[in-house]
Amino acid sequence: MRYSIKKWSIAILMAVATVLSGCALEEAAEPDKSLEKPDDPMEKYKPPIDVSVDFTIGDPIADGFKEEEWANNAWNQYYRDELGINLNAKWFCKGEMCRQKKSIAIASGDIPDITGVSQEELSTLSKTNLIRTDMKELYDLYASDLTKQIMNEAGDEPWESATFDGKVMAIPSVDSSIDVASFLWVRQDWLDKLGLEVPKTMDELYTVMKAFKEQDPDGNGKDDTYGLMLQKDFLVPGVAESVGLMNGFHAYPRMWVEDESGKLVYGSAQPEMKKALTFLSKLYEEGMIEQDFGAKTSDKAAELAASGKVGVNFGAMWNGMFPFQQTKDNFPESDWRAYTLVSADNKPARPQIELRVTGYNVVKKDFDHPEALVKLLNAWSEAYTGTDKALYDKLINEAKGAPGHHLASFKTWPAKKNLNAHLNVTKALESKDTTGLTAEELSYYENILKYQEGDNTMAQYEKVFGKTGSFSAMKEYEDKGLFMMDQFFGASTDTMKSRMDTIKKKELEYFTKVIMGSASVNEFDQFTEELNTLGLADITEEINDWKESNQ
Repeated sequence: MRYSIKKWSIAILMAVATVLSGCALEEAAEPDKSLEKPDDPMEKYKPPIDVSVDFTIGDPIADGFKEEEWANNAWNQYYRDELGINLNAKWFCKGEMCRQKKSIAIASGDIPDITGVSQEELSTLSKTNLIRTDMKELYDLYASDLTKQIMNEAGDEPWESATFDGKVMAIPSVDSSIDVASFLWVRQDWLDKLGLEVPKTMDELYTVMKAFKEQDPDGNGKDDTYGLMLQKDFLVPGVAESVGLMNGFHAYPRMWVEDESGKLVYGSAQPEMKKALTFLSKLYEEGMIEQDFGAKTSDKAAELAASGKVGVNFGAMWNGMFPFQQTKDNFPESDWRAYTLVSADNKPARPQIELRVTGYNVVKKDFDHPEALVKLLNAWSEAYTGTDKALYDKLINEAKGAPGHHLASFKTWPAKKNLNAHLNVTKALESKDTTGLTAEELSYYENILKYQEGDNTMAQYEKVFGKTGSFSAMKEYEDKGLFMMDQFFGASTDTMKSRMDTIKKKELEYFTKVIMGSASVNEFDQFTEELNTLGLADITEEINDWKESNQ
């Protein structure tokens, strides 16, 4: 009964939002406050100003979060002390409830002074007269050099994704697009034991995985090792995935690429995918993949690495921390290393990436201090990316409810922060000069030194940021211009909203069956036709309309 009441409550709220939407969904209007370049963009407000915001309670801080303590957390005190900005939460929310609250607020026109929204919510706001439409100009005037440096790393695409009808409606919160790239992770100690070289081609990789399966690399005299670690959601980048392997066949699952005519097409439905699926099916048939991988979550699949029973993984740069630190804990001689993807032919493998924008910061049109948003972002830049270790410790490492960055209301991440950290840390390790390292980089440097002195619990920092870490391979991707960017970065189209989940479910189901041998790759054309019938054809048309409108 309680579940039914909850469902009806949500339905009523959404119905109210629909009725009220007529008040807000009007033609967008220009803001009525002009902008002038400030003498000091970080000048403290005197007297202090009140700014209403909303606060999303993320999972990492949910258990110990108390609404009554929020106003005086370390970040809010910092905003008051340094900027004269007093944040007031219009509401707190978690998960799906945040979307519902924002939908109702947008429909009723009662949004906070500054708030973070999704791209879909920004698309809705772009059709109203609720928010400022000159956010790039505002940003250009007030952003600090460090904030601009951070944002510039992401290129123009984040700003383009916040642009509607030629007007920049929000300041995007950028994240690292390159950090989702896939790598070939291999047990180097197993290669050495079996007298094998690091694979450079897909054929060589097959030979390595076959040896890892058949030649007892763990030395226990049992047939209990595997070539490739794989999980049931293998199309999701991260760990125990197939994305990097498919990229080696120039197949790009779940992203949009240009065909020879310049049209955008769905990567999962392109002919190159057939070769990747055939290869995976062969690995499964020959026992190089666990027979029950289709029932394993990423965490369960990762247990294979922790138990020292697998030698190859396609996954993200952070796999050196999880799950391979667990391998090191259990098997001190183990040595997982990340390499660039291998190709099935003479063309280089290109790791697929996507535009990473964690959200969009908007300002209510009639708010008297729109520049406050940029000042808040500048404060984040100085605290998180600057060189003041005491400030970093205060707001990040020692803040109640740590990791403290989850308490910051507004933030944006350097797109190449981790790559630059690797470059700066490895340079410092060679020179023994830590001058210029950020507080975060210094912590990596110190932890790698501990590993070099014998503390295996710190291996994870070497395997990501050190000389043998994943970012050494990332630098090769960067230097050679190998990243393959998803060409669609707009708001979800109408058909996407209603049909994409069904398409992805059908896609994973068919691919899994092909790998496990219960469906044939020869049925691929029939599969793509089914996807088109399910809505992919309409989505493809809508996405190409989007492309044309943004050229």
